[in-house]
Amino acid sequence: MKFIVDLTMGKLVKWLRIAGYDTVFYNSANPDKLIEIASKEGRILLTRNSNFIKNKKKILKENGIKYLLLTDDRVENQLKEVAADFKLNLRDNFFTLCINCNKPLTNMPKEDVAGKVPEFVYQNYNEFVQCTNCKKIFWGGTHRERMEKIIKTIIPLSYLS
Repeated sequence: MKFIVDLTMGKLVKWLRIAGYDTVFYNSANPDKLIEIASKEGRILLTRNSNFIKNKKKILKENGIKYLLLTDDRVENQLKEVAADFKLNLRDNFFTLCINCNKPLTNMPKEDVAGKVPEFVYQNYNEFVQCTNCKKIFWGGTHRERMEKIIKTIIPLSYLS
């Protein structure tokens, strides 16, 4: 399942990527281009812009574009709503996509990260992943633990498939 999120919900992009869902952030006000991308790439459109949906509902339907109009401004509640509506499992593919560029992460041997991560990190962690695109290296530090805790806290087990 792939998503496109408009400029009204930038934080949601990060959390869908953390959960392993291919999510594009569309940060322009051009609604026709947004629809074009959603249609061409088979993406589900997520927005908080009710006027956009009202004005473009017919075009969305004609192009077979699924969408969800979210009402809450808190990212935790937005994530809950998306997970419930599309019956997403937010845990199985956790942290498989780069949160910066939406590309896959691949395992990286510890010896390959020597000199590329802080020495403390190298000494204290054994598992590393790297983005196939931007080459950023990630490890299971406290930031990942916080992300896992947030996902587990805000998404009740009943949402999981």
